[in-house]
Amino acid sequence: MSSTPLTDEQAARAFGEMLQTWAADLLVNDQMVALEGTNEPDGRGQLQWLLRFAGEEKQFIALWLSVRQRTVYVESEIMPAPEENTEEVLRFALTKNAELYPLHIAIGPDSGLYLVTRFPVGEGSPELLDELCGATLRYVDELFPTMMARGFASVYRRRSRRASH
Repeated sequence: MSSTPLTDEQAARAFGEMLQTWAADLLVNDQMVALEGTNEPDGRGQLQWLLRFAGEEKQFIALWLSVRQRTVYVESEIMPAPEENTEEVLRFALTKNAELYPLHIAIGPDSGLYLVTRFPVGEGSPELLDELCGATLRYVDELFPTMMARGFASVYRRRSRRASH
């Protein structure tokens, strides 16, 4: 039995309002590319938001935040299901998983590799969102090129660095 309380509509909306206020500052300062979602439930009765950032190695890094029964579930795709060297990619992912915090690598229903975490709705704060987004951006940019080079060895080519870097 979980000690995390069930999420009521008021707690979910309060989280959504906090998230949108926090994201508005990032959008104004060009630290975030886009925010999609509202404080209205989707077709499954969930509140969901998509936060999109520009990445260094991966063009765009997207985070999905979904308010569930007791928690906010966070996920970001690192890469689609590997087409080559699957065992090598998964071994690399499991080895790296021990170093990651507050996110961890998981295999999604589509066999893609994702960074995921969850936290109680009532613990959501701008500081936590900063930590999660910062960690996601860092980990995706760190993991994506290596995992793609192994999982799509015959077709993946690393992005060229921009002149400003």
